[in-house]
Amino acid sequence: MILNIIIFLAVLLTLVMIHELGHFVAAKLSKMRVEEFAFGFPPKLLSKKIGETTYAFNALPIGGYVKITGESFDEEEREKLKSDKYAFQNRPRILQLFVLLAGVFMNLVLACVLFFFINIQSHLIDATNTGYAKYVTNPKIYVASTIQNSPAESAGLISGSEIVSMSVEKINTNNVLKADLSSAKNVVEFVKAHNEESITIVYKNPKNYNSKDIKLINKTSTSTISAVYGLVPDKKSVGMSVVYGEYLNLSFSESVKLAVYDTYNYTKLTILGLGDIFYKLVKGEGVMDSLSGPVGIAKIVGNASSAGVENLFFIIAILSINLAVFNILPIPALDGGRILFVLYEAITRRSINYKLQYYMNAIGFLLLISLMLFTTYFDIIKLFK
Repeated sequence: MILNIIIFLAVLLTLVMIHELGHFVAAKLSKMRVEEFAFGFPPKLLSKKIGETTYAFNALPIGGYVKITGESFDEEEREKLKSDKYAFQNRPRILQLFVLLAGVFMNLVLACVLFFFINIQSHLIDATNTGYAKYVTNPKIYVASTIQNSPAESAGLISGSEIVSMSVEKINTNNVLKADLSSAKNVVEFVKAHNEESITIVYKNPKNYNSKDIKLINKTSTSTISAVYGLVPDKKSVGMSVVYGEYLNLSFSESVKLAVYDTYNYTKLTILGLGDIFYKLVKGEGVMDSLSGPVGIAKIVGNASSAGVENLFFIIAILSINLAVFNILPIPALDGGRILFVLYEAITRRSINYKLQYYMNAIGFLLLISLMLFTTYFDIIKLFK
């Protein structure tokens, strides 16, 4: 648990600092004065001023921030900076938008880089994935993941295990019913249809399987498993997910192309998923099963890290995309809210009252904190279920 928390904090820090680095670089390129670029939140441990910018290392490693002159909503401060050509408020609005969008852009770049590293190494490619299907020539059923302390894990199955066959023996008739391994859906349906019986699985673990018994590595093994309650809500499960695909190494150019495709595809899916959540809220339907707070995300990250670097990279990429999409929402206290203010002023050629911006920002911040506390509460409830 402690390791999961450490990994989660490291992931959170990486995502936030990449985001803030985008703002920092864009502000410097836009000739805005950056007063401070901080790693973590106060109290301050170390700091050094280089040029006009103080670079700080703070005690609380849960994020970071960039302080740009003239970015606050304080009316007195803005009045003092009226003639400061390096203040955020006085730079051309196109440059203000550039700075505000840069954090979101960097989160998408991070996702793209992580997808590239996944693609460039040998990894499992799903034959049903539209962007990847043409690369798969010899698909088989593989275990994508297993649930801790599940029948699948106890039987020796791990992420990357190849399923050679699945069968159920009918004792009364001595007939052996075999699963159709031509799709992941067939395997799921077979397990579902025989969840009251013992299922015999013949499998091979991957070459990189860390086993004390060298004979088990890349060798055929046989185990019998039975579905149980308690792993997934309201139904029996053997505790594994499967993929119909193939382990492949892609070329550099293919890895780059597919990394861009993945970033675009998962960004689109995130936007559609967010739209679905808002639609359900409007209709008065429950959405808590679709949301996760810090506790839920920490659990997801911890599970991904235990399943290997590839899975961890994938989860970080998805979280980075989610952070980008969430940040661009037109909600005060987020980048999207600030962008909305700038666009309004650019279109109307009128400045929004600073006090109004301040109060809208404060309300937006309180709403975000409330949402975080709300999702954390439901995360904790889910842990005890």
